[in-house]
Amino acid sequence: MTATTDQRTLVVGDLCLDEVSGEVTRAGEPIHLTPTERDLLTYFMRNPRRVLSKRQILDRVWRHDRGGEAGVVELYVSYLRRKIDKGRDPMLHTQRGIGYVLRPTA
Repeated sequence: MTATTDQRTLVVGDLCLDEVSGEVTRAGEPIHLTPTERDLLTYFMRNPRRVLSKRQILDRVWRHDRGGEAGVVELYVSYLRRKIDKGRDPMLHTQRGIGYVLRPTA
């Protein structure tokens, strides 16, 4: 399930992100993210169930700041996975050869 509870909160399954305060929770537990991790998560949460390519992510999250380094996407996706999926059913999935997708858990 994906919903917006108000104009500033994104919700995908049990994952919530307050775009104003930057607070992130999963199942009510707070998750600390860096600004870049939060930008990446925001992009995924605005596009749930949609497979996003590394190029799309680079263009949207880094806006060419990294000179097109696809490896930075892999690195930050791994950071994000460790934080949002730690001890829980995974939400962030790799689509081999295509990109990444955020899906609510069943």
